[in-house]
Amino acid sequence: MTSPATPTSGCRSTAGCPSPPPRGHCIHDRRADAPQTTHPTPAPPPSRVDNNVDVGYGPVVQAGVIHGGVHLHTPASARPTPPPPQQVPRDSGPLVGRAHELDALDAALSAGGIALVTGMAGIGKTALAVHWARRIRENFPGGQLYVDLQGFGPDEPLPAHDVLAAFLRALGQDRPDEFTTTAERAAAFRTVTTGRRMLVVLDNASRVEQVRPLLPGGQNCAAIITSRAALTGLGVHHQVLSLPLRRLGEADALALLGAALGDRAKVDPGHTRALVRYCGGLPLALRIAAGRAAESGSEAAAVLGGSSGPHARLDFLDTGNDGGSALRTVFSWSYRALSGPAAQAFRVLGVHPGHRIDVFAMAAATGTTRDKASAALLALVRGHLLTESGPGIFASHDLLRAYAGELCAPERDTVLTRLYDYYLPVADRADDLVAPLRFRVPLDRPGMPGPELPDPPAALAWLDSALPTLMALCTSDDERYDDRRWRLAHAVRGYFYFTKRLDAWITTHEAALRAALRLADPRAEALTRTNLGMALVAVGRLAEAEEHYVRAHGLFLHLGDERGRAGASANAASVLRRRGALAEALAKQREALTYYRRVASDRHVCITLRTMASVETDLGRFAEAVAHAEEAIEIAVRLQLHLEAAQGFNSLGILWLRMGEAASAERAHGQAVSHSRAAGSAHQEAKSLRRLGAAALASGDRVRAARWWALALRLFQEIGAAEAEQVASDLASLTGRGKSGTPAS
Repeated sequence: MTSPATPTSGCRSTAGCPSPPPRGHCIHDRRADAPQTTHPTPAPPPSRVDNNVDVGYGPVVQAGVIHGGVHLHTPASARPTPPPPQQVPRDSGPLVGRAHELDALDAALSAGGIALVTGMAGIGKTALAVHWARRIRENFPGGQLYVDLQGFGPDEPLPAHDVLAAFLRALGQDRPDEFTTTAERAAAFRTVTTGRRMLVVLDNASRVEQVRPLLPGGQNCAAIITSRAALTGLGVHHQVLSLPLRRLGEADALALLGAALGDRAKVDPGHTRALVRYCGGLPLALRIAAGRAAESGSEAAAVLGGSSGPHARLDFLDTGNDGGSALRTVFSWSYRALSGPAAQAFRVLGVHPGHRIDVFAMAAATGTTRDKASAALLALVRGHLLTESGPGIFASHDLLRAYAGELCAPERDTVLTRLYDYYLPVADRADDLVAPLRFRVPLDRPGMPGPELPDPPAALAWLDSALPTLMALCTSDDERYDDRRWRLAHAVRGYFYFTKRLDAWITTHEAALRAALRLADPRAEALTRTNLGMALVAVGRLAEAEEHYVRAHGLFLHLGDERGRAGASANAASVLRRRGALAEALAKQREALTYYRRVASDRHVCITLRTMASVETDLGRFAEAVAHAEEAIEIAVRLQLHLEAAQGFNSLGILWLRMGEAASAERAHGQAVSHSRAAGSAHQEAKSLRRLGAAALASGDRVRAARWWALALRLFQEIGAAEAEQVASDLASLTGRGKSGTPAS
C-alpha cells in the first residue's frame, strides 16, 4: 500500500490536483519505479506518465511514493538575465577624414534608425561603422549586435536564417531552433528587440534579402549596414540614410599615413606624399603601404619611382600571409560577384587608357550595344567599382584599373584595337566642329556609334573630357598601333590650336613623329612635322620649328603635294617674322596665298591674309595691312569662323594702335572679344581682353584698362595659361597693387 500524496499549489501533473495547501509543490504519482529527471525545458508530450513540477516558486516537498517520471522546470522569469551583448569588434586604428560621416550617423541614428554605408573595397566602411558604434555605445544600453555577413569574401555569404539564430541566443533565447523558418526567427527577433534600445551592425552585406530579416523591431533600435553594393531596394520599405564613402583627400591621407608611419613620415615627407598619391586616397591601401614601407624602403622607392612593372603596384600592396587584407584579394571578391557582362566591362577598365570612359567607348570596347554597355556600367557603379563623374561619364580608381589590367591580358589586343577605332573617328568629327574647314586626312575605317555632337560647344566639351584618354592613346609605346597613333594626333590638331594646350600638343605630336618614322611613311612624317612646328613656334622653340618646316617642305616636294608645300611655307613665315626676316616672311606668305586662292580654300586665304597684315604692320606698310586684315575679317565673318574673326580683329586693332588710332583699336579689340566668346575660346577671349586693356590705356583711361586686364588675368589663370604672370605684373604696375591684390610696398 502506498500513502496518498498530499497535493499542493503549483502542481503540473498530467492529472488535476485538489485544492493546494499554503506551501510546497505536489508530485502526483502515475507509474511506479519511473526515473526522476530534471529539465529546464517544457515537459515532453503525454505519451507516457510524467510528473512535471515548476521549481521556481519555492521548495519541493515529497509527500509520498512517486510513480512515473519527474521533470522539474525553471520558469523563464526565474532564469538569470544575460548581460546585454557587446559584439562590436575593436577599432582598427585612428579614423581620419570621416568627421562629416560621423556627424551624419549621430544625427540619423542617435534616436534609432537605419544607415547604409557604401563604397568600394578598402574605402573604410567597416572602420567607420565600428568606430561610430564603439563611440556611441553608452547610447544603447540594450546592447550591440555585430555580424560579418561575408557578402564579399572567400566564404559563402551568411544566410539570415543562421544569423538570426545567433542573434536570438545572444539575447537570451536558448532554443532558437524552435523557430523553423526565417520568417519565424525574424518575427521572434523583432519581438525580443522591441522595447530595447540597441544597435545592430550588419557588416559586409551583398543583398537586400540578406539584410531585411535582420533589422530590429524596436523604434529606439538602430542598424548600420555596410556594403560594396548599392542595396537600393532597402529604401523601398524603410527610411534609410545612404552614406557613400569617398576616397580621402590628400591632407587626410597624409594624416592617416603619418599616424601609421610615426616618426618615419617626418624623416622623408616627399616619400610620404608619394605613397599617398600611389594609394589614391584608399585607407586600406594606405595602411598596407605604411607597413610595407617600414619593411622594405628600397622596394617602396622602386615602386614609387615607376621602375617596376604595373603588377608591382598590387604586389607592393600585399600583406603576405594575411590574404584577407591583400588589396588584390579584396578586389577579387567584388569582381567575383559580377555578372558576365559586368565582369567583361570591368576588365575593359584595365585596357582603357585614362580614368574616364563613356558608354559609347564601353560599347565599342566590349563589342556590344549601347544599352547593354549602359547596363554593365550601372552594375559596376552599384558595386562601387566605378563612379559616375558626369552625365554618362564614368571614372575608375587607379588601383582598381591595375587589378582589371591583370584580368584582361587575353583580351587586351582586341579591346585596344576597338578603342583606337572608336576614338579616332569621334575625335576627328569633334575637331572638325571646333576647328572647321581644315584639311583632314580621310579615315580608312568606318566609325562606330558615338555621342551626338550637335554643335561646337558639345564637341569642345567632349574633347576636353576625352583629352587624357586621347593623349594616352597617342603616346602608347605599342608599335603595332603606330598608324592609328599618328592619325589620332593629326585629327585633334585643330583642338590643340583652338585651346592652346601646348604641352599636350607637343607631347602627342612628338610621339606621332616617332610612330611615322618607324612606319617609314613620308606623308605621315611631313604632316606631323608641320603640326609639331606650329606648337614649337608658340612656345618659342624656333630653331626646332624651322627644322621641322624645312624637312616637311622637302617631303611634300618629293611627294608632289602642292597643298602641303603651301602649308609648310606659310608656317615657316611665322619663324622668319619672329627672327626679323620680314621681307622673306612676306614672300613665303604670298606664295602660300597664291595657292590657296587658286584652290578656293577660303579659310586658309583668311588665315594667310591676316598673317600677312601682321608682317606688313611690322614693315610700316599700313595701307596694305588694313586692306588684308579687313579682307580676312570679311571672309571669317562670312564663313562664321569666329576664332579667325577674333584673330583678324585683334590684328586690325594692333594696326590701328600703331597708327595712333586708339579709339579705333578699342573698337576692333571689342569686336575680337565678342567673336572669341561666340567661338567659345577662353584663351582667345583673354588675349582680346588684354589687347583691349592696352588700347584703353593708350586712350588714357587707366580705370578701364585695369578692368579689362583683370578680366584677362582671371581667364588666363582659369585655363592655366603662361600669359597670366605677365598680365598680373602689368596690372600690378598699373594699379599700384601687388600681384595678389595687396598694395605694393
